[in-house]
Amino acid sequence: MKPRVRKSWLLLHVITSVGWLGVTIGMLVLALAAFDAPQLYQAMSLLGDLVVLPLALTALATGVVLSLGTKWGLVKYRWVLVKFVLTVIAVIATTFSLRSGLHEAAAGAVATAGPDVLVACCVSLTLYTFNTVLSVFKPWGRTRWG
Repeated sequence: MKPRVRKSWLLLHVITSVGWLGVTIGMLVLALAAFDAPQLYQAMSLLGDLVVLPLALTALATGVVLSLGTKWGLVKYRWVLVKFVLTVIAVIATTFSLRSGLHEAAAGAVATAGPDVLVACCVSLTLYTFNTVLSVFKPWGRTRWG
């Protein structure tokens, strides 16, 4: 990958990843506030559908493009492979668990879905923070495929 192309993909990856992390922090704040104002789940549901999911999918796609187009590879280094697996898990969980919980809470099932949404936001925030740490420190060295 030429330097300008790589930097463009990297910029898009950082923007979407930081956006995903930022929206997750906002969702966590809304999930806490929604215990007193359940109508906030409607806003969270919209954010989940229109912001979180597109950011998640774009972060995953740009990460794959970057890994395949640079020296890091997708399976050459442990930190890249772990980050990829965790991101895939996060995208799947966002698509099928978080969004459905948000839709249930927005529809009025706050007593059951509300705590689940809060837990999902906490787990997501922890996961994205861990992925960020992996990106900065690049631990563990090469895999056997590297």
